[in-house]
Formats: sequence, structure tokens, C-alpha cells
Amino acid sequence: MDPIKVLIVDDSAVVRMGIRKMLLTDPDIQVVGEAINGTEAILKREALAPDVVTMDVNMPGMNGLETTARIMSTHPVPILIVTDLDTADLAFEAIGRGALDLLGKAEINPTNAREFIRKIKVLSQVKKSKNPLEHRVQCDLPTPSNPVTGGHALDWIIATASSMGGPQALLSLLDGLGRDWRTPIVVAHHSHPDLLPKLAEWLDKMAPLAVRMSEAQQTLLPGHVYIAPADRNLEISPQGRMVFMPSNPQDRDRPSCNALLSSVVHRYGAQSIGVILTGMGDDGVLGAKAIKAAGGRVIAQDESTSAVYGMAQAAVQQGCVDFVLPIHAIGDQIRALIDRRRVPRNTVRS
Repeated sequence: MDPIKVLIVDDSAVVRMGIRKMLLTDPDIQVVGEAINGTEAILKREALAPDVVTMDVNMPGMNGLETTARIMSTHPVPILIVTDLDTADLAFEAIGRGALDLLGKAEINPTNAREFIRKIKVLSQVKKSKNPLEHRVQCDLPTPSNPVTGGHALDWIIATASSMGGPQALLSLLDGLGRDWRTPIVVAHHSHPDLLPKLAEWLDKMAPLAVRMSEAQQTLLPGHVYIAPADRNLEISPQGRMVFMPSNPQDRDRPSCNALLSSVVHRYGAQSIGVILTGMGDDGVLGAKAIKAAGGRVIAQDESTSAVYGMAQAAVQQGCVDFVLPIHAIGDQIRALIDRRRVPRNTVRS
């Protein structure tokens, strides 16, 4: 098997050396080149044909945003953004231009090498495609509920699980629901604790709905999206409030998608909708099973629109998914379910 070829793009020699050292601990990975700015990165992308690019965002000359956009529009390749916390806003702008995932520069250390290498290997398997957000379409259909109070929409909950490729998928999902959507949405997305508030800010700016970080003991509001923190698990209490629970030290991926999805049935029962989006691993399967057991419905993003068909595939293989759909069709299916139209149960379609 040919080694995975990685191009490192960063104006800091120290950061480039740190990434190189981490990657060279694995014999399956080859660092084929380094670039100190966007112009050099584009030239080396064309000459070296890497399988993965690690990309800084704050560089002299052509920054990581423009570089990402140019690469994804001409010679698409999986891009991992490597960012400082103070440039995380720019990092999510790069996600909007086609990059797939983020890594904090603070995570570039020997203790994190194993997870970093795992992420590079998964990214190397991602199909190369142009930016899926390049031609965004927002839904303008009215939601089937009272636009002021939320109506029966507040009797429902949408619990969403995502990981690698998740920010793009979440934005597409919210676009598909539209600005008049009233049913609350809770999200568990695997990421570094410092990056999740920036994800909430980016989605709030880009999406048609209000997106916030979750707060302990807060009541869910109509038309709001709540992001779980990474250092604790978000759960929904039987009283319909958000509560934080300690993370399980054995959980590799945080926050726990299983914890969030499993908890919603205690308040919402059969009016729970689980959505499993793109991501590596199988977190969310146990939560999907809990929703199914309570009479709720589970929707999985299909392989063709998933950056990484891992979490959704695991749920499908475990038989706990009602619908397998491309990301742009999930909003319509959710609308159909909450509008209480007659939708056949136990129907997996793509």
C-alpha cells in the first residue's frame, strides 16, 4: 500500500516541525512537502498531489482562507485546518470554503499524536469533491407550527450527532429547515472544548436559526439550536431542561452523542427525532437505539453526501435507522415527521 502523502502549510517553522515529527511516527504516512504561505501551497499541491493538506489560516500574503477556496475549486483535496484559538473564527470561515476539519495548535504534542494520525488517515480516505457549501440553498417553507409560540413543535426534539465533516453538514441541515423552524435542536459534535463556542458563533452567523452553546438548567426555546460542550456531556432532563453530566473517561470521542440522544427520550419519548451525520467512529448508535425503542425516528446522512461515512453507517448496520438520506433531503423528512403526515415506519431509503 502506498503511504499517505501529506503537505504541511504553515508560516511557523516550529509548527511545521511539530506536525512533521508527529506524522513521521507512523510508517504509513509520508510528509511530501512544506509550504510557508498560500501561493507556495497551491504550487506544491499541484506538483506533489498530496492526499491530505494541513493548513494554517493566518499567513502572510495569501492566507489559509483564500488558499483553501482556490484548492477546493480547482484541485480538491481533504484539508485539515490547524489553528490557534485566536484565529478560530478564521478557521471556521475556512470550513465554509471547503476544509473538512479543525485541529488546535495546542493539540500538536506527543500525547495527542495517536489521535492526530487517526484523523489524517481518515481524511486521506475522504472522496475529493468541491466545496458542498458553494451553492447553499435555504428552505423558505413555513414550519407546521405557530410562528410565535412554537405550537406543537415544542412537543418534539431533534437530537443530532456529528463528527468529522460535521460543521458543513450541520449548516446544510439548518439551511434545509429554514428560518421559520420552531422545534428545538440539540447537537453533540466531536471537537476540542475551545473550538465548540467558535462553531456555535460561526453557525449562528451563517445559519437561518439562532445557535447557542448550551447552558445548564436552561429550558429549550423554539427555533434555537444548542451545542453541547466537549468537557461535559449534555443531556435533556425529564423536565425538558439542559443538564451537564461528567464525561466518561473511557469515551474517546467527546461530547458523547450517545448520552445526548439517549437522554431525550425521557422527556420526548416517541416525539424524539435522532439525526446521525457524517463522522468517524460509532458514537450515536446506542442513542439511536434508545430513540427507536421509545418509538421515535432516526435519520442517517447517506454515504454520498457524508465526508466520512462512519457514524451513520454504524447506525444503519445496527438496524436502528428509519431513513437514509442525502443531507439536503433531511430537513424535508423532519418536516414531514413533525407535521404528523403519514410516513411509513421502518423504511430505509436513499
